[in-house]
Amino acid sequence: MSALQANVMLRQGAFTLSARFAAPGDGITVLFGPSGSGKSTLLSVLAGLKRYDRGSIALGDRKLDDVAPHRRGVGLVFQDARLFPHLTARQNLAYAQCRAPRGALNLGDAAEFFDLSAILDRPVGHLSGGEKSRVALARALLSSPEFLLLDEPFAALDGVRRRSFIAVLLKMHRTWRLPMMVVTHNIDDAAALASHLVALKDGAVVASGEFRTATRSPAFTALLDSRDEGTALAASDLRSLQDANARSLWLRADQVLLASEPPGAISARNIFQGEIRAIEVESANSRLVELQTQAGTIVSRVTPEAVAELGLAVGRQAWALIKAHTL
Repeated sequence: MSALQANVMLRQGAFTLSARFAAPGDGITVLFGPSGSGKSTLLSVLAGLKRYDRGSIALGDRKLDDVAPHRRGVGLVFQDARLFPHLTARQNLAYAQCRAPRGALNLGDAAEFFDLSAILDRPVGHLSGGEKSRVALARALLSSPEFLLLDEPFAALDGVRRRSFIAVLLKMHRTWRLPMMVVTHNIDDAAALASHLVALKDGAVVASGEFRTATRSPAFTALLDSRDEGTALAASDLRSLQDANARSLWLRADQVLLASEPPGAISARNIFQGEIRAIEVESANSRLVELQTQAGTIVSRVTPEAVAELGLAVGRQAWALIKAHTL
């Protein structure tokens, strides 16, 4: 798949957007930053909905500077879904399908993948927020984009629905190998999704690159510190931390192993005891276990079978194991 490259500058009153980055064509890039940093403006520029003062945008070796939005091969999913309110879910999807190239994904397959079959004939006004979000995703996919942009598509979702939607995005990426750029100001969402990161502050890119590398940069750490958001493990709590200058560490849920008893002679040296505060259903085959430790809140992704076999339950003690190579 094609990488999305941009080097653009845009002035809007007192605000200036100046962004240079490359989003790889083989992963999910998270566009991260606080409110007002220019994330949505940049997405509109990339999609061709907003003109910029100077610079260039390319998808692979194809220049997009003077290409109309519907001819760019770049899909865009808005935070508020922006479905046609006078149509049913099926009609919204059919509109996208009729504009797609021949041989593209068909409506039935999209409805099955996003679990929409039972609501296809409902008017948009009768859909829940989560259902609207899934219809918007399916509609974007039916248009056969080469690159998909998503502007905080799960911002209105909470708890299990939010995590389930993130799981859908990951499955969507794995199934179709579709490169994406997802906007969020939530570091936990970023850690769950990203293979790559572009961080914005006051309209400027302050960090970019592979997620683990970019999040260790001083500029990104300063951005987090200024917002005091999210949960991290402090460097002083990690006995095998490879980078002594790192001030905090963010981990994906699938990088954390759980034990129901104190681990014995094992190779993982970073072990944290804590109390299970919540166990949430992420999908049919996945559970998210939230463990409160002295180092902070740690979330681990496990199977339902593991929950049963280990006897994991809210209020019980458990041990989180983090392998050194993930640090």
